[in-house]
Amino acid sequence: MIGLILSLALLLSMQVQGSMMDDLSVNSVSEDCGKWKIAFNWSDMDEYGSSVSHGDSTSGKVAVATDALTLEAASDKSKILKISVIMYSKNDASLINQSSLMALANGTLTKSKVCKDISIAERVIDGRSGIFGSGLKCPIDEPVYVAVYPVEYHLDRPGGILAATAVGLILSTYSQEVTDRFINSVKILQLK
Repeated sequence: MIGLILSLALLLSMQVQGSMMDDLSVNSVSEDCGKWKIAFNWSDMDEYGSSVSHGDSTSGKVAVATDALTLEAASDKSKILKISVIMYSKNDASLINQSSLMALANGTLTKSKVCKDISIAERVIDGRSGIFGSGLKCPIDEPVYVAVYPVEYHLDRPGGILAATAVGLILSTYSQEVTDRFINSVKILQLK
């Protein structure tokens, strides 16, 4: 009986230590990306390199600017997490409704050469209703994940601050566990 009690105490102690070690192995990190600060949790065992890019385009009469942060695994260059913030020059609810977000998620998977086992579902991301998608990239059957959701954004103009529309887009070729941990922790905050 005493042996059983000691075994249970040892098992519980190991579980507590294991969960403490898991908690200690994740760090809060933030990276600047154009007009944005992107904060997220990251395992301190997974080293990555980061790069920032910016692009401008138009969609009809709407100017579109994109700030992107790419995180690449130091040990495996095929593992990337790309966080893009797509900013529109006006406030337009149709750009962030579920069908528009779904079209953006589908288009992103298509551009990433995803051709099978495609799954798209609604998901809450950073407290907002968004879309999560996944599939396998052809011909190598590597998983690709995408998350798309509205981001709070404003334009600071001479006439004052105007509400505008922005979308956060996360593309990942990491494992589903790393991707989910990242998506569940990500915060995109406007700096300027």
